[in-house]
Amino acid sequence: MMTWFDTYNEYIKNFEKIIQLQQDYIRNLERISHLYNEFIKNVERINGIYNEFIVSYKKLSSLYEQQFQNMQRMNQRWLNLFSKPWEQNQSEKYKD
Repeated sequence: MMTWFDTYNEYIKNFEKIIQLQQDYIRNLERISHLYNEFIKNVERINGIYNEFIVSYKKLSSLYEQQFQNMQRMNQRWLNLFSKPWEQNQSEKYKD
């Protein structure tokens, strides 16, 4: 049979275990909070990188559009250059 003193000591031991569990719980919450903060920083960093990628992609897209327009102008010049002699040649054929 347990005495009052034994019961009290058991209560103190259990109370100390509860305190230890609470401290472990708080420590784990702090770790989770730290990891969550790192996660947020990483998401912000990835978002920044993605925004830079979008800006670069827009620049690249506009450069491709400019290049395409330049190629169209060059093709039109070639067409004009070669079509005039061809038209003249055709008109001379039909005159004779």
